[in-house]
Amino acid sequence: MIPPVERPPVVRVLVLEPCPAVRVRIPSAFFVAEGPGLEPLERLDSGGEFVVRRAGGGLAFRGSGTDLRGAPAMSIHCPGSGHIYINGKPYRGDFTFRAAQDGVIVINDIEIDDYLKGVLPAEIGYLRPDQYEAYLVQAIASRSYSLSKLEEKRMEMYDLRATIMDQVYRGVQGEHPDASRAVDETRGLVAFFEGAPARTFYSSCCGGHTADIRVGWPWKPPAAFLQGVRDTKDGEKGRSFCHRSPHFRWRVHWSGRTLERILEKTLPRELGVKPAAIGTLEDIVVRGVSPSGRVEAMEFVTDRGRHVVVGDRIRWVLLPQQGSDAILKSTLFKIDVTKSGGRVSAVNLVGGGNGHGIGMCQTGAIRMAEKGYSCEEILAHYYPGTRIVRYYP
Repeated sequence: MIPPVERPPVVRVLVLEPCPAVRVRIPSAFFVAEGPGLEPLERLDSGGEFVVRRAGGGLAFRGSGTDLRGAPAMSIHCPGSGHIYINGKPYRGDFTFRAAQDGVIVINDIEIDDYLKGVLPAEIGYLRPDQYEAYLVQAIASRSYSLSKLEEKRMEMYDLRATIMDQVYRGVQGEHPDASRAVDETRGLVAFFEGAPARTFYSSCCGGHTADIRVGWPWKPPAAFLQGVRDTKDGEKGRSFCHRSPHFRWRVHWSGRTLERILEKTLPRELGVKPAAIGTLEDIVVRGVSPSGRVEAMEFVTDRGRHVVVGDRIRWVLLPQQGSDAILKSTLFKIDVTKSGGRVSAVNLVGGGNGHGIGMCQTGAIRMAEKGYSCEEILAHYYPGTRIVRYYP
C-alpha cells in the first residue's frame, strides 16, 4: 500500500505543444529559475508581459525590461495569489518552459486539486443541483486517474496532457463554483486498487455496458476492476442508466467508394502500410465480439492484402465522414456489408455509446446521481473492487 502523503501532490500538465512563441503575463513579483525546484536565476519585483521563445539551443525570456536567455528550461514561480496568463488564459500554479526542436513546450506545475477544478466542468459538463453527486464521483475519478499517472510518467517531462489524451484541462477559465466545491469536499479522496491509485478511466456514454480494458486497449495492463459492467443495478428494472444520452444509439452509412477513400488515409496512418497497399475494398470481417457487444478486431480485405485493426483503434480507422478528423463514436456496433461485383458497395453500422467505454460511464453516473445513489455507490458500480482512501489531508 502506498503510504499517505502530507500535502497535495503537484502534477505537471502539458498545456501547449511546441509553439514558436509564448506570451506570458504575470501580475505581481515572481522568480525565474532554470527549471522546477532549482535556485532562482532572478527575482522580478513587479510583474509584466513577456515572450518566451527558443533561442539557439535554449530559451529567451524577454519583456518589461528583462532579457534572460540560454537555459534549456525556465520555470516561473509567483508566490502571491495572482494567476499566470499564458497566451491570454489564466492559470493557477507555476510554469515550466522547455526548449524543443519545434519551439517551446509549456508545462503547468500545479497542485492536484487546483488542477482538478479546471478539469471537472470540461469533462462532465455543468450539472444541476440534483446531479451534484456526479461531480463528487468525477472529482474522485479524475484525482485517482491523475495520481496513477505520476509513477508512470516519473521520468518524463510531464505527467498529463491537457486534452482528451488524458483529461481536458482549461485552467481558471474552465472552473465552475459547484465543480470546485466538489473538489474541495472530496479533498484527498482517491480510489485505490491493490495498494496504488486506480487507473479510473471514464468515457461519455457506454451504450448500456462498459468495456473490458483487455478488449478496448489490449496493449495496456489489464485490471480486474475494468472488466466491464452492465449499466444498471441489481433490482433496477428497465433501461440502462445512460439511455437518455443522444449517443446511446446511432447509425453510420458509407458507400463503398467513400469508405475506400477514408481507408486509404486511415489504414496507412494506423498500420504503417503504404497507401498503394490498400486497393479495392472487397470485404470487411469482424474478428470477435466481446460480451459487452464491442468489436474486438476488424479485418479489411482488399485486392492487395488483408489489414487487421484491433480494439479501440478501430474508431480511428472507420471515420464517419470523409474529410473530417472526427472518429467513430464507439466500437459497440453491428455492421452490415453490401457487396456487388466483387467489391464492397455499401456499409451500414448501428451502434451505441460514445467513447472507449472503459471504466465509468459519465452519463450513467449522472443518471445514478439523479436517482439518489451516493458517490460511493456510483464508484463501486463502475470500479468494482476499488476502495476509497484519504491519500492526503
